[in-house]
Amino acid sequence: MNEELLQRNLHKSPEKIGKWDFYNIGATTVKALKEAGIILGVDYGDIDNKKVDAIIVSRKKVIAIIEYKKPAEFKTKAQQDKAINQEIEVAKILKAKIIIATDTQETIWVNVQTGNRIKDENGQELKYKFDKTDEKLPALIEKINFSIHEKNDQIKPKELVNPTDLARSIWQDIWIASHESPTICLYTFVELFIFKYLSDLKILRGRQSFSSIIVAYSDTSTKNILSDYVKTIRPHIKKLFPEGEDGTTIFNGSVFVADNDELEPVESLAETFKKVLLKFENYGTLEHIHPDFKSQLFETFLKQGDESAKKGLGQFFTPLSVVRAVAEMAKDEIKEGITICDPACGVGKFLLEPIKKHIENFYQVTKTGITSKIKLVGYDKGLSKNEQKTVVLAKANMLIYLSDLVKENPNLTKEFAKLFNESFELKTTSILGTLAMPVREAYDLILTNPPYVMSGSSTLKDEINKDGELKDYYKVNGTGVEGLFMEWIIRALKPSGKAFVILPDGVFSRQSDKNMRQFMIDECYIDGIISLPTKTFFTTAQDTYIVCLTKKVNKKDVQNFPVFSYLVSEIGEIRDVYRFPIEQDDLKSAVELFSFYKGNKQGFAKFNVDKRCKMLTIEDLQNVIEKSWIIENFWSEEEKINLGIINAINLVPIAEVPILLDNFIDKTIKLKQELNILLSDIEKLGIVYQDFVMNEIFDFPAIKGLTASFIQQNKGEIPVYGGRMEETPVGYVADDMPNVKYFENCLAWNREGSVGYVFWHKHKFTTNDHHRPLIVKQEYADVIDLAYMQFTIQKMLLSKGFAWSKTASKEKVKDFLIKIPILNNGKIDINSQKQIAEKHQKIEEIKKFLTLEVKKITDTTIDI
Repeated sequence: MNEELLQRNLHKSPEKIGKWDFYNIGATTVKALKEAGIILGVDYGDIDNKKVDAIIVSRKKVIAIIEYKKPAEFKTKAQQDKAINQEIEVAKILKAKIIIATDTQETIWVNVQTGNRIKDENGQELKYKFDKTDEKLPALIEKINFSIHEKNDQIKPKELVNPTDLARSIWQDIWIASHESPTICLYTFVELFIFKYLSDLKILRGRQSFSSIIVAYSDTSTKNILSDYVKTIRPHIKKLFPEGEDGTTIFNGSVFVADNDELEPVESLAETFKKVLLKFENYGTLEHIHPDFKSQLFETFLKQGDESAKKGLGQFFTPLSVVRAVAEMAKDEIKEGITICDPACGVGKFLLEPIKKHIENFYQVTKTGITSKIKLVGYDKGLSKNEQKTVVLAKANMLIYLSDLVKENPNLTKEFAKLFNESFELKTTSILGTLAMPVREAYDLILTNPPYVMSGSSTLKDEINKDGELKDYYKVNGTGVEGLFMEWIIRALKPSGKAFVILPDGVFSRQSDKNMRQFMIDECYIDGIISLPTKTFFTTAQDTYIVCLTKKVNKKDVQNFPVFSYLVSEIGEIRDVYRFPIEQDDLKSAVELFSFYKGNKQGFAKFNVDKRCKMLTIEDLQNVIEKSWIIENFWSEEEKINLGIINAINLVPIAEVPILLDNFIDKTIKLKQELNILLSDIEKLGIVYQDFVMNEIFDFPAIKGLTASFIQQNKGEIPVYGGRMEETPVGYVADDMPNVKYFENCLAWNREGSVGYVFWHKHKFTTNDHHRPLIVKQEYADVIDLAYMQFTIQKMLLSKGFAWSKTASKEKVKDFLIKIPILNNGKIDINSQKQIAEKHQKIEEIKKFLTLEVKKITDTTIDI
């Protein structure tokens, strides 16, 4: 390790500037910083041997580079520019946003992305002296970091308002008066917020403005004021921002409006209406609203609600840290002329987050109208009135993001409404929502977090099967609603288009979803899989992954570059509804590394030193496609212990036990939902069975059971099976030996040992005396499904009470009866066999998953 770092112990105990690490290291190279784990361990090319005077770092991300100069070398502008130019290329490669050049008396602040000097809030060049001990310095750097980008050198002048406390207070008022759910209280708050917001932007004026109502309260009945709002102001707002074809605009419905008539106020809530509006008035202007307010607003209501409300709100809430990570990973794909889609858009954050810093790249606004340079398309299902409100919130969200443009162009409200309506659309004509559209090759980029639900998925599949075009479109038959969405996403991508999708672990681990995993490989290049920690999402313990895909131009192409995989333990905030920030943020590190990976997919592995990151070959995934793509399995237990992902002893503090049990209950409920769906599906099949004698369907060939000594003397590659409970060979022998009987792709049962267990050996094998093959007779080969027969015969044999002293001999087994589905004409029904086998396989998966979850509990040591 570098001598300077060792002598000053900087690699273990760096100085601090606020929350960041500060390294004053004039004698240390970029390469040494990388090797010490201070900055990301990636290929920095020609700057590896460059030295920097000092750096500010946050968890390996370089925030700023500091260049120290002697006063004599820092007098003129030419000298100052030279000092900056010495560091600009290094700063760009290190992805620092700020260069600070100083002689300790005078300081120059530079935006690395433009090369220009940073300006203060008043538009003047920033001259603030750099002093690492200055308590105000961290706040200034935070402000600069937030403000500057490739098209802005100025610190943002306005204070962005975040009225989350106001929302919490108003929620209490509305809930106490109306006893509505937290979800409805949320929508009501947003409607009144939009009313006040548009008034502060001077879009609503005169009698339709917020201030006119406040003035009127001094001499008018509260009931009359509410009536005026409902009958006059609300229609006016909808006239300014007309509804789209889906019947929604920037707000729709509140507790103050009667359900049965949009123009009738709920007069019993008139006093509450007044109380709420006066709180808005006392709060002050909402003109400069923080774009993150909406996300934090959802958190507020999630905290207030009961469990059912939390589930409801959580269905369309993705934590902001995850949204930002996905937006950052996708930013290089966002170019003029593309179309970006979120097929399950909820409140629209995936589509709106990329707009935040670069509105001018998305829209051109003139006095005559709005031109979209990049098209946003968000869909959501909206059959019920409550479902419709998610898109309403998305449109309101978009208003906040574009508020500067709306304020500057008050005569274009209808054009803005048209933009909101074109960007977010409810699909109300079918229970399938977005899935009712068999879209092909339409979108350049898809960013989404589709719903993960088993409940109702069979109903959706029944609806699909009624439509020939949809039935042909959804061929993969993925499990759950997420499986249907995944198929839609891949088919809807243009060739070379990219998708960044958050998926539950079931898509990666369910044996029944192996076809979905194969579909991904066949249709796409797998760029990355990032594992997110449990409880990343507010309302579920479901483990989730960010999957990064590129649609192939030619399906025959084979991926020849590695897959980026990363294990995230923390996302920069505690993983409950409170979401307090924490220092550890592996997700940010994953995103940083992914950007380097994209620039050098073939060579990235040589420079990667992050133990949380591994490059997997496509063959690695193909080899386990039938089992699991859970990427944690590619790390050894020792590696995961060293990373702190698991403990050597599973020691859980007693305070965390309720969380552990909550996670277990959440997952168990989900398993119960899956089982209920399976039972419902089986009942719908309406299958008729007939008893068949085993000897009628199967041949029972004679075998020459191999002894242990024979196996030892004739070692080879062909497995020899005995009477074990699992499909584990007792040994391996050579191929094509005389007097040895070999079999392939057939069933075999345990005659002795673990008596009664049945296996389907798809590869070539032979046996000892304890294991006997079953060969389907030629005349039944086309109508017998071996997966169905495996579990049917095993169930029958295990029910017979066999044991070591009571063997399941061929003479006994051949006369047993087995039930096989038949058609109306009495012939054997192979399709029903396949359907039943598929359901049985899913039940076995549920059992295994439940066993693992129980084991997590039983293996836990509670630390009191």
